[in-house]
Amino acid sequence: MKRLFTGALAAALSLTLVACGEDNGEADSNEGNSENRVAMIAKANSAEYWMKVKEGAEEAGEDLGVTVTFNGPDTESEGDKQINMLQSAINDNAMAIAFAPQDGAQDGAPRLVDEALELDIPVVIFDTPLAGSDVPVATVASDNEGMGAEAAERMIENLDVSEGKIAIIAHGEVGTAAARRDGFRTWIEENAPGFEVVDVQNGLSDPAISRDKAQGILQAHPDLVGFFGTDDDSVIAIADEVDAKGFDVAVIGIDSAPDVISLIEDGQITGVVTQDPAGMGYRTIEVAVAAARGEEPEEKEIVSESVWVTADNLDDPEIQDIIN
Repeated sequence: MKRLFTGALAAALSLTLVACGEDNGEADSNEGNSENRVAMIAKANSAEYWMKVKEGAEEAGEDLGVTVTFNGPDTESEGDKQINMLQSAINDNAMAIAFAPQDGAQDGAPRLVDEALELDIPVVIFDTPLAGSDVPVATVASDNEGMGAEAAERMIENLDVSEGKIAIIAHGEVGTAAARRDGFRTWIEENAPGFEVVDVQNGLSDPAISRDKAQGILQAHPDLVGFFGTDDDSVIAIADEVDAKGFDVAVIGIDSAPDVISLIEDGQITGVVTQDPAGMGYRTIEVAVAAARGEEPEEKEIVSESVWVTADNLDDPEIQDIIN
């Protein structure tokens, strides 16, 4: 099974750990902090992906003897609420904080991470790098640009034509959405000269909006040969619209929510590049707790691996471990 290349992440990120003060070398958490509580703030509080992150994080908490509190806004477009949650975690003096910044939280979060550092509260960023911050942080994330490139390569492998039109629905304009979108488009431009990306739309990680965008693209380009979605909402919307119109289009996506897996089983989605959200959650808490206990991480850029999932390998044990 082919694993994603990770070079793009190393080139894109230059990140280090928000560590405790150097005078705290003991195995205990920072003096004055809540010794057994890590505050984890995700992009959302109920989507399947984030629930898997939570499961992995709570498992790590049990193994390490700490409590993990999990929180997040109702949707992935509420940056102000995320900022308030980050401020509350600092005010509550958590032993460490794990934070997955929404696009709308990218501007306000660096100041708060500075504030946490001044209070000797280590912050680990996960899932999505925190842009525009001079604050040293550890980041646990997938190689999003690499996942986009992997999806492009897999799409071309699964097409029985040597040229044609391809479209993309992304789940945002920056962050993970932009990295996946650009990784996909760049790979096509550099490696598949017979193919052209003719349309790129933003579905805002919203099922209804994503479906409207997919419908519009298919109406404008009924001769598409491939359609890529950068998250589960977008790829599900694409698959539904392609099926409704009866078109023969290769549908490729990223992420493996249960509905995505059902569509793979039904043949409506060719395959997806999927992350290991539980593994990401587990590793994030490991790094956060180690930092709170004064330990230096072996790695400061931690890549969460991803795999290619199709109907052919869906029952493989290692795939089942990731998607279930």
